[in-house]
Amino acid sequence: MRIWLALIVAPLLALTDQSVAFAMVQWACTHQRIGVVHVSHVAFLALAAMMALGARQRWRETSSCAGTGEAAVQSHFLAGIAMMVAVLSVVAIIAMWIPTWIILPCAS
Repeated sequence: MRIWLALIVAPLLALTDQSVAFAMVQWACTHQRIGVVHVSHVAFLALAAMMALGARQRWRETSSCAGTGEAAVQSHFLAGIAMMVAVLSVVAIIAMWIPTWIILPCAS
């Protein structure tokens, strides 16, 4: 289960983070509460990081039985791919968060 969460849900979290942060900008500017946008980035980042850690744990669990059969090798490979996809999602969320720090959304 941890493999599929990291493989499918983590990229969806990155996309959802972008949509939610964009939707919250108008409200944050109107109420002068830009911290709400940062909180949304932190929440999605934490969820994606938890999924990456879960996939890493599964990858480590399957590394000891990698020579026992083809199913174990496939599970180990899939766990590694899921871990990399989740880490890429974490990097994408961080990359989308950086402009929030640099460019003030209410400065127009």
